[in-house]
Amino acid sequence: MSKNSPFAKRLRFGSKLGLERITMLCKRLGDPQLKYKTIHIAGTNGKGSTAAVLASVLKHNHYNVGLFTSPHLVDYRERFQVNGELISSDDLKAICLKVNQVMTEVERLYPQYGPFTEFEAAAAVGFVYFAEKQVDYAVFEVGLGGRLDATNVIMPEISIITSIGHDHLDRLGPTIRDVAGEKAGIIKANVPVISGLQLPEVDAVLEQTARRLNCEYYRLSDVNWQPGHFNLEGGKLHFPYFSHKEFEIKLLGKHQLENTAVALLALQILHKHGLMLNETDIRSGLAAAHWPGRLEVLSKQPLLILDGAHNQEGIKALVSALVDLLPSKSKIAFIIGLSVDKNIGLIDPLIPLAKRMIFTESQNSRIGVTPAVKLRDYALSLGVQAESMISTAAALKAVAGEDIICICGSLYLIGDIKSLMLR
Repeated sequence: MSKNSPFAKRLRFGSKLGLERITMLCKRLGDPQLKYKTIHIAGTNGKGSTAAVLASVLKHNHYNVGLFTSPHLVDYRERFQVNGELISSDDLKAICLKVNQVMTEVERLYPQYGPFTEFEAAAAVGFVYFAEKQVDYAVFEVGLGGRLDATNVIMPEISIITSIGHDHLDRLGPTIRDVAGEKAGIIKANVPVISGLQLPEVDAVLEQTARRLNCEYYRLSDVNWQPGHFNLEGGKLHFPYFSHKEFEIKLLGKHQLENTAVALLALQILHKHGLMLNETDIRSGLAAAHWPGRLEVLSKQPLLILDGAHNQEGIKALVSALVDLLPSKSKIAFIIGLSVDKNIGLIDPLIPLAKRMIFTESQNSRIGVTPAVKLRDYALSLGVQAESMISTAAALKAVAGEDIICICGSLYLIGDIKSLMLR
């Protein structure tokens, strides 16, 4: 995924933690991140989908809307969107040049802060681009954690924390309470907080932080909403604050109904604080919202599903969705790749659904991959028909005769597959 990143030579993680570097960079760029209203989203799973839904609804309500997400799947420009359009190559080039010059200056004058990371550079590009485009709102998805994330220099209208699970424990843990504490770092004094469905120990951390900072705290679990029916075309949900009729979405799976409800709850609170919204435009925005690589159906015959599930909760949501979406006793041909930091047991919930498993390795992972052979041997030990193929193209060719195919385990792998399909 980083192959076309203009900042790929920069470190992924900083040698010195803190917001000093990005704060100084923004200051020298004229604090562009403070020139429009923002919505800030942290969480383990669902933050990208929630961001995409919010941006779509705001756009359809006639606001000029920026959307900053990561990582990208195929094209680096995916990270910076205004009203659903990717940043142009010319704009990206010009802003990267500007940001790079200022970063070099800050690194020279303040060596004690350490070098800028790739993500800090990307965040700065987003800040500048949205200011240049004079957006009304910009929706920012946190990269990792929250407290020390480069996006945490914005001053949002509302902070959203989607469900928190067991991912990046090596950097944010060791316990899920520690992870919750890091994500709660985006909460700002007197700024309303929306929380998705959380484990009790996570909810306690978030509520405590919100109370300490004098924030209104809204749980999805306290809201009158109902998930409705869903199939391969999309799903429906009730959210009575905006309408007594069901809302429809194209995103697949029960978890996407939950993410949509989180977005609607955030819009409800913003509406109470003065945001102008129209029910017809909300419906149009929900119906148009899409989020590539997450339960994305690329083909109906054969049924080919891509899903970037790459942690415990994500795999669990994928399995639940596949069971609900497919005829009972369906067997699936999986193509799977895992990053090196993932537990090999992550694939266990997929085993009962598997007709066969083909393990492969993304060629674009920034952090390294689990060897396909190691994954194959593990699956074979569990009695599954399993193969390993280093080439993703070969893996795709190998499942050509299958009726149901699911590709999952790594967003890097999803990016590789989408690039192959585009070619």
